[in-house]
Amino acid sequence: MSNVVESNALDVYLPYADELEQTGSTLIPAGLVFTEDEVIRLEGLQAQIAEETVTNGDAGDTHDIYVRRIMVDRAGELPTVVNQPFSGGILDILYGEPRAQILAALFRSDERFHIRRCQMNRMTANSFIGLHLDAASNPDYDYSMIVQLGRSFEGGDFVVHDDSGKQHAYRASYGSVLVTTCKYRHEVSKVTAGERNSLVYFYSRHGEANRRSQ
Repeated sequence: MSNVVESNALDVYLPYADELEQTGSTLIPAGLVFTEDEVIRLEGLQAQIAEETVTNGDAGDTHDIYVRRIMVDRAGELPTVVNQPFSGGILDILYGEPRAQILAALFRSDERFHIRRCQMNRMTANSFIGLHLDAASNPDYDYSMIVQLGRSFEGGDFVVHDDSGKQHAYRASYGSVLVTTCKYRHEVSKVTAGERNSLVYFYSRHGEANRRSQ
């Protein structure tokens, strides 16, 4: 899957940019944002980070997941990379070429977007992520990107609730990338079998301290 590196035909991303603009979310197949080798490297790096159990999110939501933290984004502070050197290796991949061109195509913007928060979410049978709004964690979050590293699981759909009250469910597969605006509420339905492992990170135009109210 070397097309990420070799292709300069950014129009391949236009249908996904259209869907993102129209619905607030889009699911991009494996091989278009990260190469197969990059996905394997992400798997290996994240596996070396200690994980913690999380049952309450910082947006007033309830969870039942395991988390490995790569970059934290606390109110009133600048984003901080934790769990080096493995986190640094992950961020090198996320910022690596040609991601800037891909983001410009997907977001239809030449502005610089900063990664402000990044973590692994591991979900086992009966795990779930409750309904929440990412902008409640940081009002400056623009988009989230979710790289699916789980190879075999059932359930665990990513469900977006738009402003009209409609629900859009996305079922990710290994290596796919889900991009969604942080302005819509969403949840992850209960995993019924296997393990759903996702690398989740948030892009923002704002690169300074987190302006969320203390």
